[in-house]
Amino acid sequence: MALPTDGRPLLSRIAAALAITGAVSAVVVPTAFAAPLTVRVVNTRGVEQASLISASLASCGGSCGLMGTDGNGRITLDVLAGDSVSATRGDLAPEGAGVTYTVPDPVPAGPVTITVPALPGTVEPGIDGAEAWLLEHVNAERAALGRASLTLSSTLSRAADAYAHYLAENDQFSHTALAGPGVRAVDQGWPVPGGSSVGEALALAPSKEFAFQGWQQSSPHWTLLMMDGLDSVGVGQAGGRWIMMPASCAIASATERCGLGADPAIVPPGSRDPGPPAKPTAGGPGAAQPRRPALRMTVRKHGRRLVIRVRVLRGRGALRVAVSRGHRRAHLRHRHSGALHRYKTKLPRRGRWTISVRFAGAGDWTDRRLPRRVVRIR
Repeated sequence: MALPTDGRPLLSRIAAALAITGAVSAVVVPTAFAAPLTVRVVNTRGVEQASLISASLASCGGSCGLMGTDGNGRITLDVLAGDSVSATRGDLAPEGAGVTYTVPDPVPAGPVTITVPALPGTVEPGIDGAEAWLLEHVNAERAALGRASLTLSSTLSRAADAYAHYLAENDQFSHTALAGPGVRAVDQGWPVPGGSSVGEALALAPSKEFAFQGWQQSSPHWTLLMMDGLDSVGVGQAGGRWIMMPASCAIASATERCGLGADPAIVPPGSRDPGPPAKPTAGGPGAAQPRRPALRMTVRKHGRRLVIRVRVLRGRGALRVAVSRGHRRAHLRHRHSGALHRYKTKLPRRGRWTISVRFAGAGDWTDRRLPRRVVRIR
């Protein structure tokens, strides 16, 4: 099987980031009328976001340059009513140039919150045997070069897991299919503003051995994984997508948020995607509110053989999966263990087959359909 040929890490950016000793800062000279304002940046799941701040303040004659929050997403500025503050997690973040807050009159005495969009949450962040094998072999190679071992980071492993599942579910393979590595790390709580200390190695491979060999044979990937000055790493894999996110926690101002040595399977609040808020139903304030289930699907194809995995992340009800071509339906063999359902089939003929997934909610859970997936059998 072919080894990965794309998904190169942005080495120049990483190398430059590793030389940073702290967040970029700018000095704001308060005037007699300025008042201190504490800004707190969080994502829509409530996780504090170490962010880059741009401010337009009268006290510094307009644009004050780029600043960084602390590792907990906080910064205090001297402001006047009418000043504006924008927060972003980087160039590839979904908020782009940033979410802007305009200071009201009077200036708030307590902290104010700027909320940026959350990315898809983690799915299976615990480290399995294959992922542990990758970390062990990378550290053995680093030791042979006299490099320090990388310590497993629960924060980075959640980010790696979330992205591996996103790539697998959307049949993609790219560093920027969903923001950039640093942005995705910050979304899970990585404490360096903008996530500038985070790199990423990707592999599209059928096994851990092929992924490891592919990185060894790719000079940019191997240079990143063997780079001196790194101290932490996240590992994740799903659907043949293998991810290692090496980084430096030493430059962070809130090192406990790096999650070094913590169990990735212990998921803090806000790491998973809670889904959209429930909509009210008829019946008044005391009526029960419907809840929306959450599902994740992965599809693997080997010739005419098809394997569909659907995990019910949240919800109670009946799952229905169909694979069809016109009026013809494939016979599916179904097995499930807890919330994970596996469907296998050998398709009888060539052509385009459509995979449909429907969840019939029970009790106060709503129904849900996943977007249809089309596979081509040659």
